[in-house]
This record gives sequence, structure tokens and C-alpha cells, in this order.
Amino acid sequence: MKKAVNLRLNEQTIEILEKLSHDLETTKTDIIEQSIRQYYMQNTDEQNDLLRFAGMLDRTQADAMVADIAADRDSKPFSLDFT
Repeated sequence: MKKAVNLRLNEQTIEILEKLSHDLETTKTDIIEQSIRQYYMQNTDEQNDLLRFAGMLDRTQADAMVADIAADRDSKPFSLDFT
């Protein structure tokens, strides 16, 4: 069961919402619901741990980590079995 919700949006957001609703032949409610679900998935613990970790490093730290990973990877034997 859906509940009515009151909210305020700026004019540009309203215009985008109306255009999407018209172009996609769907309701504004459906667009808002899908947008909230997508936003939730991108901003919660349900996202990939590596992606969450990536934003914690500055460029120097990230470059050093990538170099360490590459050096470590190169020093290990590796094979693939395609059978």
C-alpha cells in the first residue's frame, strides 16, 4: 500500500521529473521510487567493499597501493586452465 508524501523540489528537478515521466511513459512516483532505490544501493553497505575503500585514499596512497599490488602480482606464478 502506498502512502502520500509531501516534499519540496526545486523547479529544475520538477521539470526533469515531468520530462522523464512523459518520455518514459511512466509515473513520477515510479521514477522517484526507482531513483531512491538506486541511490540507496550506491550509498549503503550493500555496495562493493572495494568501491567503498577506494574513496578513502588520496592519490599518492592509491598510486602506491596499485604499485605494490602490481609488484606482488608479478612475483607470483600464475596459470589459467581453459579446459
